[in-house]
Amino acid sequence: MRERYLLACALLCIAAGAEAAPKEAAEPLRDENGEPVQVGVFTSRWGRLFSGNEDVFSGALSFSSGLKEQWITIPDSSDSAEQKKKYNQTLNLSLQYSPYSYWFVNVTSRLPVTDTSRYTADFRYSFGYDDWHANTVSLVYSNYGDNRFWTSGNRRNTYFEQGAVTLAYKFSLPKPIENKLLINKGDSIICQVGYSWGPRYYDLESNDIRKNKNVLLSGCGYTFKQHFFVRATAFWFPDSSQQQPWNGDYSYSFGYAGYTPGSFSIQYANYSGTRYPGHQSGNAKFREGTISLIWFLPL
Repeated sequence: MRERYLLACALLCIAAGAEAAPKEAAEPLRDENGEPVQVGVFTSRWGRLFSGNEDVFSGALSFSSGLKEQWITIPDSSDSAEQKKKYNQTLNLSLQYSPYSYWFVNVTSRLPVTDTSRYTADFRYSFGYDDWHANTVSLVYSNYGDNRFWTSGNRRNTYFEQGAVTLAYKFSLPKPIENKLLINKGDSIICQVGYSWGPRYYDLESNDIRKNKNVLLSGCGYTFKQHFFVRATAFWFPDSSQQQPWNGDYSYSFGYAGYTPGSFSIQYANYSGTRYPGHQSGNAKFREGTISLIWFLPL
């Protein structure tokens, strides 16, 4: 029942956002060459949080909720923690600084809705160069690991070496193919291929830290009416032993994305251990995804 309630709220928010969109947004945002630009907030895990705007400072407040209860480690002091089964719900503040061109730094601070303390607050961060237009190259470092403002025991605030560097190339499809796939004038499809390298990573089987994790990725995104979107990315591990249970065969997301200050976005995203049919569980693990409601701050 709780999962159905969350999904119903998401659909209502999407409908409300569509009605509230300004009239001028009906015309698609285009680059200097007249090509449609895919825009949005939090629609990519390997680049800028705020695509489609060129502001030096950008920010967003968001609420995220899982669709099922999961076992979560909750630090309760500087040297202890407990395991608890609950819905993973967080309030998030995301800030991005883009000093020049498409260079950027962003940080997302997260605070659990329940079991709130200074030890349960964490953060994620990334920086690099990421142009959201087609036919461009991006180079981004990102760290979505266990980064804490206040640490437990002898742990560090962040393990920089356990982040990942991703080199990717975005491209548009050939016009004859693209024209057959687009539903409306002004819609856009942008794809990307990339390579991600992690200097260090945790290996569950050996319960140890390993070196040099390599991942190849390829995916596409479709933006409908400049706001509605669906994204999918496939991953391939040249060394299959490096793929951990939480590393998916693919990821996917969809929703409604605003890109102007003061606008709202709603999205579902799944970056969990998805598996293709015939590979282990062969499960898309939809209920292990996350629904997020996002407010693009009018800075």
